Parts: sequence; structure tokens; C-alpha cells
Amino acid sequence: MPRRRVVRRLLVLLLVGLPPWTVIRWTNPGGSVGYDSYFAYGLGTLFGPLGRHFTLLPTYLDHAVVTTYWQQAWPTGAFLYACALASVALGLIGREDRRVTAGLLGMAGAAELLHAVGLVHHNPRLLVLPIGTVLLWGVALARYRDALRRSSSSARKRRIEPTPVRLTRARSTTRI
Repeated sequence: MPRRRVVRRLLVLLLVGLPPWTVIRWTNPGGSVGYDSYFAYGLGTLFGPLGRHFTLLPTYLDHAVVTTYWQQAWPTGAFLYACALASVALGLIGREDRRVTAGLLGMAGAAELLHAVGLVHHNPRLLVLPIGTVLLWGVALARYRDALRRSSSSARKRRIEPTPVRLTRARSTTRI
């Protein structure tokens, strides 16, 4: 595969990790509106690392008590995204399996959606926008659709037919 395509996919995937993946809007009791966001690499205000308060993901995991499934989904999605980045980087040396990369992006998007749904379920007054899910699934479909289509058609061709089973009557070993 041409190196230029691999570099382009790597850059696109790096760009997917820059914007916030989950944006949360809430209203304070006084009526003022506030925003927070979860990024692939940390959480804080909409401005990310340039904002006043920002916590990197490793620091958050070191100090936070992550007990519920939806709280675990955000770091899991970030890990799957990092694995997808590594998979694309392997393409620079010709070792990328594009089906694996597409699957990692799909699972990372699903994890981020689970995180957003968990936030809303935990606090119904929040408005949660799962931007990361849209970005991850969009890249998986736009850049890896042909690999997924090829893998599903080849799986259909390789379908293993069941071998017929002969049923025989068991012989009795007891004598009367």
C-alpha cells in the first residue's frame, strides 16, 4: 500500500483525537450554564489543555474511583483509540491489518457512546453530546469501509459446511 495513504490515515486519526469526545452542558441552580468535556487524553473545559482546569487521563485514573461501567467506558475508549493509532502506525512498515483498525475504531466509538449514555442515565439534567462516537465511526466508515466489506465477503466464501453426523444405534453390552 502506498506510504502516502498510510500517512494520510494516520493524520486523520490523530485529528480525531484532538476535539472533545464528549461535551456536557449543565445548568447551575442560579441559572448559569456550564460546559465540560472529555477528550481522548483528559477532561476539563471545552478549551482542553488550554483551559483553566484540565486533568490528563493518567492523572485522572490515578486519583479517581472508577466503579461503574460507564465510568470505565471512557478510558477504555481512549485505550482502543490508542491501539487503533498503533495499528495505523504499523502501516508505515507494511504491517497494518485494516480490518483490525476499523474494529478498534468501532469499539472505541461504542465505548464513548456507552459513556455518554451512562452520564445521562446518572444525571438526567445533563445534555451530553457524544462527538467522539460520531468521529470514530465516521472515520471507520470513510477510511476502512472497503476493508470491512472485503472481510465480510471473504468470510461468507470461507463458510464451513457442517459435516453430516451419522446416528447409529448403540449396541447393548448386557446379556440376559
